[in-house]
Amino acid sequence: MADLEFIEIPKALVQDRPAFSFDIGGTCAKLAYIKAEPTCSAEEGGHSNGKANQTVKIHLSLYTRDDLDKAFDHLQKYMSESGDEWRKGLVTTTGIGGHQFKTKLSEEIGVQTKNVNEMSCFVQAFRFLCQNIPHEQLLMAPSEQGAELMSRMRQQLHDFVETLNSADLIKKEVDLGGFPDPEEISGALETMQTTNDKTEVTFEDMFPCFLVIVGSAEGILLIEKDGSFKIVDGTNKCGRTFLGLGSLLTGAKSFEELIDLANKGDSTAVDEMGSDLTTGQGNDMYSVIPQDMMVFSFGKAYKQDIESFNKKDLARALLNIIAMDFVQVVALNAEVHNVQKVYMCGNFVNKAEVMRDEISKVFVQRSGFSVWCSKIEYKFVQHGGFLGAIGALLQTIQKSDGSK
Repeated sequence: MADLEFIEIPKALVQDRPAFSFDIGGTCAKLAYIKAEPTCSAEEGGHSNGKANQTVKIHLSLYTRDDLDKAFDHLQKYMSESGDEWRKGLVTTTGIGGHQFKTKLSEEIGVQTKNVNEMSCFVQAFRFLCQNIPHEQLLMAPSEQGAELMSRMRQQLHDFVETLNSADLIKKEVDLGGFPDPEEISGALETMQTTNDKTEVTFEDMFPCFLVIVGSAEGILLIEKDGSFKIVDGTNKCGRTFLGLGSLLTGAKSFEELIDLANKGDSTAVDEMGSDLTTGQGNDMYSVIPQDMMVFSFGKAYKQDIESFNKKDLARALLNIIAMDFVQVVALNAEVHNVQKVYMCGNFVNKAEVMRDEISKVFVQRSGFSVWCSKIEYKFVQHGGFLGAIGALLQTIQKSDGSK
């Protein structure tokens, strides 16, 4: 696998030498390393006085656990360019597979390895990158499709508010049975748009926050301003569940195949929507349910055979229900711990734009029922799937005066 990603960090903060680290999770193996870069003169097109002399590249490569041998081959190929210098340092590993494959790493790569705490690696890498790379390189901008989706969802909630405020409902004295006050929903939407349209924040402004790992499982870390952190919650229904149930439902044999199906699917063919249960007419609380609002996940699958559904639609419905569960766990914990800043990382979101869009959509939807949810400033971390590997690498190359 070629080097598809890299991060440039200030050379003054790290030891500029060949080094590597592995983060082997439940599904993927992430490799972060610094290799000997070829040098050339300014006449040859080099940057003797420019950025190349001021920064170090951390290269990032991703493999499935089934392809660990390819990862080792990749590592041997690039590290051979550095001679034996990189073998002199300690190689750090992290993740659930760091212990499982410790012997294999030592024997096949021929180095000493040390397993380091996974959560500490995520926090160290996140804080280091927050402080030392430009904001636009740290966080992912929403996709064009995602931005359009957010705009549409906000409009739907505005329409919902207008329905709640309509003269007809007031005239009929409809009992809204616990629906939030329309003015609260309007205020929540304005708060959400203002909060998540921010383009620049300082390092100090980013904490306290949740760093949410969205990988094979979900883990929520509360990071304080001083860098201390604790695990506050999580769920096992995340990326690995998506792969497992997705494989059973569709026959897909890889994450890429399953995400491609979900991206092309229509969940309304599987989920029961407001339009399936109400007419939008009447004088009770159910008449105000938006026709395009999802009411029951997989509701249309009741008493049906799997052959009755398109695989693409099943994949999308599965992704949607995992996204909804994910946001609910995050939002409830944010309210309990009085946290308003949420940063999401992990390959389930970094490698799947459709998952990021769906999570964003659910945040908007929940703001119609949870005013606190509208206050959450949520962002996705660029290269966030590699934070564990980057943090493990920093534990061996970061100078003592770097970010802590």
